Amino acid sequence: MGHRVDGCDLYGVTMRRDADAVANARKVRDERGLTAVVEFLSAFVLFLVIVSAFLALSQLKLGSNVAEVDRLDQMAIDGLERLTDSKGYVVLREAGIRDIANSTDDWHVYDATTLLTADLLPAIGDGEGHLDLNRISALGNVTEDRLIHGLGIDEGLSLNLTIIVVQSSDESNVGNIVFSDGSARSGATQGATASRVMHLDGDSVRVTLEVHNGGREPSGLRITEFMADPLNGPPEWIELENPDGFAMNLSGWSLARPGAFELIQDGALAAGGRVICTGNAATQYNPNNVMMIDMASTGVLGTGTIDALAAEGDTITLGWTRPGTVLTFDVIVITWDNSWNIQSNHSMTYNFGGTPGSSTNWTAVDGGTPGW
Repeated sequence: MGHRVDGCDLYGVTMRRDADAVANARKVRDERGLTAVVEFLSAFVLFLVIVSAFLALSQLKLGSNVAEVDRLDQMAIDGLERLTDSKGYVVLREAGIRDIANSTDDWHVYDATTLLTADLLPAIGDGEGHLDLNRISALGNVTEDRLIHGLGIDEGLSLNLTIIVVQSSDESNVGNIVFSDGSARSGATQGATASRVMHLDGDSVRVTLEVHNGGREPSGLRITEFMADPLNGPPEWIELENPDGFAMNLSGWSLARPGAFELIQDGALAAGGRVICTGNAATQYNPNNVMMIDMASTGVLGTGTIDALAAEGDTITLGWTRPGTVLTFDVIVITWDNSWNIQSNHSMTYNFGGTPGSSTNWTAVDGGTPGW
């Protein structure tokens, strides 16, 4: 007896076949899509490998220069943040021992010689996000070396700091330089600069810190006045000035005349400050009570009836010895003769109008003005 096949059975078989066909087609499509994804990812990975290899070769070709520039960039950025984000601090030293118990953020009240040996962060912020003019002014008591150390910049590098008004309710203030000093970048091969705009007494100022490897050469101190022939026994004397914005470390500086030489001493001279080098500190006229250095023992300067400098003709040399070497640079050399016509008890004051070796740039002053 045969089986009966009606229309419903055929329709069911057909539906199952169509469903199988659709499922197979979908499976093939999914497999092809997966294959495409795998091929794309493989190609992308290969691309990344090629790019990585190229960058590695580029880095190898550029060598340490790239790393050095990045290092300077980071030091400039970090140094600027340290300089402007806080009031700073000072930890004084007594006999070489850090006086941590008396550490303070009032570093700006101390003189240049005290700050020279202290642990110091000479920051210029006011603690409220603005700058403090008193602390900016006190940068004149900080040497460039101490600022470099305090800001975490590597020893051996140099910096330049500029603070300039960029916006003010008084248009005449725009462009005024609040502070500017540091080592010139003329001899540098690498450097980096970081800037930020901050508020200072109602004005907006741009603070720019540059870090570079240009090195520092002596240029700070200058001879501003000298007394070669004092009257009735007072000592001979030479006045030095620091015209820079930062303090000047006196270590390594010297005065000499033919046959006599003396290093000045340790300590620091503030920006705009003056020091009197004298043949006798006990009898030296010092109306402004500025720093004095006695040079009688080496014969560079004389006192009383003992002359060292000859009014009719002699030479004074201001020198600087690079730390760790015996090489001394002649920073300023003043040589005079009878044509200068130096009178007794008349000092010679520099006019800042040319080379100090010319008599036309010096003016005779009766009695002198040491320390002014």
